[in-house]
Amino acid sequence: MPRGPAPAWRHRKEPVLDHWLQASIDRAGGKPDERGWYAEMHIRGLGDRDEAQEYVRALHRSKRHTGLSLTAEIIRDGDGYRVVFHVITKTAGRQYMLDKYGPDRSKWPYDPKRKNNVA
Repeated sequence: MPRGPAPAWRHRKEPVLDHWLQASIDRAGGKPDERGWYAEMHIRGLGDRDEAQEYVRALHRSKRHTGLSLTAEIIRDGDGYRVVFHVITKTAGRQYMLDKYGPDRSKWPYDPKRKNNVA
């Protein structure tokens, strides 16, 4: 007997922004720069800070499925907001965390091996 659809809690929350992550890689020609960063991307036309924050959360949710790292920031853009982000190789992302916060992962803002990380 065929299985039914996956339970609702297993579905990915919208918006799914995998195509934005891939666009950053494609724009860089598929190769990161010497820092391990791909091309800078901008998501424009966001009405308020809450909407921009939701896009940042969606980018971080999408990166979990790719094996990449990400940096994103919200910038005021006229009457609205925009999100500026870079996709980063996982190796470069880990090196950044070590350089900035040191080897003690309890001092990191996000530890991929810690249970119950909130994104």
